[in-house]
Amino acid sequence: MRGKLWLLSASALIGITNRESIYSLLMLIILILWCARKAPRLTLYMLITFCCFYFYTGIIESQYQSDFSGEEKVLNGEIHTIPVIDGSKMTFEYHTANEDVIVNYQISSENEKETLKTLSVGSICVLSGALEAPTESGTSSQFNYQRYLKHKRIFWVYHLNKPPQCKPPTSFGIKQIRQKVFFDIRDHYPDELKGIAASLLIGERNLMDSEVGTAYRELGLSHVLAVSGLHVGVICGISFWILIRLGVTRQRSYELLFIGCPFYMVFAGAAPSVVRATFMMMIIFALLRLRIMPNPLDGISVACFLIVVHNPFVVYHIGFQLSFLISFALIISSSHLLKRFTTPFSQLFSVSMIAQVISLPLVLYHFYEISPLSLPLNILYVPVISAFILPAIFILAILRFLHLTSLFYVCTAILSFVVDFIHTLLVWLNHFHFTLVFGSPSTIVLLLLFGTSYTVLLLWEKNKFVNGMTLWVLVMFVLYMLPNVNPYGKVTFLDVGQGDCIVITLPFQRQVIVIDTGGVPVFGEVEDWEEKKDPFDIGADFVVPYLKSNGIRSIDILLLTHGDFDHVGGAKGILSEVPVKNVIVDRSDEQTSTEKEVIFFAKEKGGNIVKAKPGISWRSGEALFSILQVMDTKEENDGSIVLFANLGEHRWLFMGDLEGGGEKELLKLELKADVLKVGHHGSDTSTSDELIKAVDPDIAIISAGKNNRYGHPDLGVVERLKESGAIVMRTDENGSITYTYHDQWGGEWNVHRNEK
Repeated sequence: MRGKLWLLSASALIGITNRESIYSLLMLIILILWCARKAPRLTLYMLITFCCFYFYTGIIESQYQSDFSGEEKVLNGEIHTIPVIDGSKMTFEYHTANEDVIVNYQISSENEKETLKTLSVGSICVLSGALEAPTESGTSSQFNYQRYLKHKRIFWVYHLNKPPQCKPPTSFGIKQIRQKVFFDIRDHYPDELKGIAASLLIGERNLMDSEVGTAYRELGLSHVLAVSGLHVGVICGISFWILIRLGVTRQRSYELLFIGCPFYMVFAGAAPSVVRATFMMMIIFALLRLRIMPNPLDGISVACFLIVVHNPFVVYHIGFQLSFLISFALIISSSHLLKRFTTPFSQLFSVSMIAQVISLPLVLYHFYEISPLSLPLNILYVPVISAFILPAIFILAILRFLHLTSLFYVCTAILSFVVDFIHTLLVWLNHFHFTLVFGSPSTIVLLLLFGTSYTVLLLWEKNKFVNGMTLWVLVMFVLYMLPNVNPYGKVTFLDVGQGDCIVITLPFQRQVIVIDTGGVPVFGEVEDWEEKKDPFDIGADFVVPYLKSNGIRSIDILLLTHGDFDHVGGAKGILSEVPVKNVIVDRSDEQTSTEKEVIFFAKEKGGNIVKAKPGISWRSGEALFSILQVMDTKEENDGSIVLFANLGEHRWLFMGDLEGGGEKELLKLELKADVLKVGHHGSDTSTSDELIKAVDPDIAIISAGKNNRYGHPDLGVVERLKESGAIVMRTDENGSITYTYHDQWGGEWNVHRNEK
C-alpha cells in the first residue's frame, strides 16, 4: 500500500464531485483500468472509498440547512473573522449559537468608521438588522457567491441597520494575536509593504493595493502571495534550528513542532493551501518521531483525506485544487524528472514548467486566460520571494515584537524600496495585457487537457522534452482557435442588474457586437472616506469575464444606445480590458458626463467613434443589422438608438430605453419582429399597446434588476405582452438569457436560472 494511497484519495475526490458531474465517473474508470494492471487488489478499495465518500457527501449536504427562518431581526453571537472595512462598507463573519452568517454594514460617518476599526475577533455582539439570502449568480462566468457561502455552511447575509453593540473578547487566543498583527501591519508598516506583509504573514490580502493585486493575478503570480508549503517549511525549519540550538533533542523537537503546526495554521488564516501544507508537515513530523521514513505521496494523500472528511465541499475551492494538483505533480516528478536537473536555475525552470503544464486546465476553467509572461516571471520572482522578501518580512515581524523600532524602520525603508520597484514593474507589465484568452473549456475539453498534461509529463520523464513541448504547444494552439471555428452564434442578454447589456457573437466569431454595458449608478457626492479601494465595476468585473469565458478577445462594435449610466457605466471597464474597434453613440450633441468620458477614453484606446444615423446598416455572413431610429433630442431615453437585426431564424428589435414619444416616431415605420428587447426595462412609460400590435413579437426580453428601486418591469406591461401571445423572459427572474443558433439548423433558448 506504500506509495499507493493517492489512488484512494483520488477515489474519494471523485466520489465527492460525482454528485455534481457524472463525468467524474470517467476518471474513476480510467484509474481503475490503470490500477487493474499494476495493483489489482487496490481496485476494490478504490470502489469502496468512492462509494463511502459519495454517500458521505450526500449525508453532509442533506444537513446543510439553515436553522433560521429568515425573519430574525436580532442576533447574539461573536465576531468570527477580522472585520474588513472598505470605504463605507464593513463585512465580517459572525458566529451564532445556530450557524454562521455574513454581516454587512453601511457606515454612516467617518467618525463611526474609525470606531468600527477597533472591533476585534471574538467580541460578543448584539446585532440588529435583517437576514437576506445570498445573491445567486446571474451568469455562469460570474463568481457563484451563493454556492461559495453554502460550501462554508453559510446561508444568510445579515444587513445591519445600526452599529453592532459589542463587548471585548473574554479570552485572548490565536485569532486575537492574528488580528493584533494585522492592526500592527495596517497602522505601522509603509504603504508599499502593507499588502505583501499581511499576505505573507497572516494570509490576509485586504491591505493589498487593487492594481497590484490585479497584476499578480493576471500575470500568474498569485500563488507567491498565498501562505503555503514554502511558508510552513521556512517556519518549521527555523523553529527546528532554534530548538536544536537550545539543546532540545530531535525527538522532542518533532513532538513540539507537531503540536505547534495547528497553531500556525490558524494564525496564517487556514486557507486550503496552508491547511494542506500544515497537515503534510504534521504527518512528516509524526513519522520522523516514530522513526519511519516518510513517503511524500502518502503524506499528501492523508492530508487530502483529513481535509475532505472535515468539509467535502472544499474540493470546489480553487486554492485546494491548485495546491494539491501541483504538489502531487511535483512529488511524482521528483523521483525521475527533477533528478536530472542539478543547477538551481534548471531545477527552478523545471519546477515552474511542471506547475504551468499541470495547472493549465484548472487555470483556464476558472480564469479563461493565461499570461505568456507567467513562466519567465515565476522563474525570476520566486527566488526573490523565497530567498529575500519572505525572510525579510519575518525578520520585520520579529523586530516589531522585540520593539526594536529604529532598526525596524531602517529595514522597512530598504525593503519598501525593493518591493515598490517590483510592484511598479508588475503593474507596468500588466498594462500591456499580455494574455491569451482561450474561453471556458467544456467538461470534455477539460478532461482532454488533463490527459494532455499527463502525457506531456510522461514524455518529459522518458527524456522526450521536445516531443512533450511540441504536443503541449499544438494542443494550446488548437484550443486557442476553437472559438474561431465554432459554427454557432449567440445572443446573450446579460443579467447586469438594473441596466442593459447584450452580447451578440456571430458564427465563427466573424463579428462581436456589444449593445450597452450596464452600470451601477452612484447617488450623491462620495466623500474621501467613503471611497472604496477596489470599487465594483460592472464592465470590468462582470461583462469582461463573460466575454473571456466565451473566448472573445476583441469587440468589433460597441453600440451605446444612449448616455444613461445604467447603459454606458461599464464601458470604460470594458475598453480598459478588451480592444474595441468601433464605438457607435447616439446623435445628440448634449451628451451626459459619463458618455463624454467614455468617448474620450475610447479615442485614447484607438477606437473609432461613429455617430448613429437612421439607415446605417451592415451585413456579416447571414446576419443583417440596421439602425432604424435615433432621434436628436435632449431626452436621453427617447434619443436611444433602435437597432433591427436578422439573426438566425429570428428578426430582432432592440429598443434601448425608448419611451412613449420615441415609440410614436418608430410606429411610422413598418415594424415586425420575432424577438423584442423591451424598452426602458419594461417601465409603464414604454411598450404601448400600439407598439405591441405593430411589432407582434413571439418573445419579449426585459432587462431589469432584481427588486430594483424603480419597480421595473411594470406589471401592466408584462400582462399586455403576455396577452398578445408573447413569451416574456426577464433577467431579474431568469438571470442571463441566451439564444444559441446555427445559420442552417435554427437555435434554442436557455436561461441561467429559473426561479419559477
